Amino acid sequence: MSIAATTTFTMSVTQMITRAYNILGKGDEGEDISTRMYNDGLETMNLLIKTWQAQNHLWTRTEGSLTLVAGQAAYALADPQPIRILGVRRRLSSIDTPLNQLSREEYFDQPNKTLNPSTPVSFYFDPQVSSGTLYLWPAPSSDFVSASTVTMTYLRRLADFVSTTDNLDAPQEWLQTIIWNLANDLETQYPVNDQRLAVKIERKAALLYQALTGWDQEPASLYMQPDFQASPAYP
Repeated sequence: MSIAATTTFTMSVTQMITRAYNILGKGDEGEDISTRMYNDGLETMNLLIKTWQAQNHLWTRTEGSLTLVAGQAAYALADPQPIRILGVRRRLSSIDTPLNQLSREEYFDQPNKTLNPSTPVSFYFDPQVSSGTLYLWPAPSSDFVSASTVTMTYLRRLADFVSTTDNLDAPQEWLQTIIWNLANDLETQYPVNDQRLAVKIERKAALLYQALTGWDQEPASLYMQPDFQASPAYP
């Protein structure tokens, strides 16, 4: 008895769509699914993925950096465009210092954004449709730009399914969860004759998703304490 040395199993979008239809009892006798069925499956899978990308998945957390300009407070982030920025840090002499996160109202209520550039202590991220904007407060000075960098942790967007050979832009443990949830969504267009099977598909899809989202958490302790700073948004 031997154990395979590989752990890279994956499935193409065509295989995942076909498997979802097999669960529904469509094409499970070896016949090919129709072009319309494939297109419906591809569209539904993209909708499913785009909905789930709004969740804070561990594997979509990404590190990035800003190209700073002295006196500039706003930085457009379009390629890649984050869904959300989780944290921003300034780095000087290999020492990182977190910046305070401001709400939209808190940032735009600041009377002085670029008049006296200095060391940024706060940030606000505005996630618009075509391009997000990261605001630093105050705007960085020339001295800060020459000596420091700004890095960030953000949630990235998931890749679209376009080609028949595209693979899932997610860890392999999500394959079955996506297949069963795809089958569940397609069941409204391609209903099964057995109501018990419809209920089973719905329940298994929900259980798989619940199990994966429960696993998709950092195994670290969370510590909470009162914030005794009088004005945490200000230096």
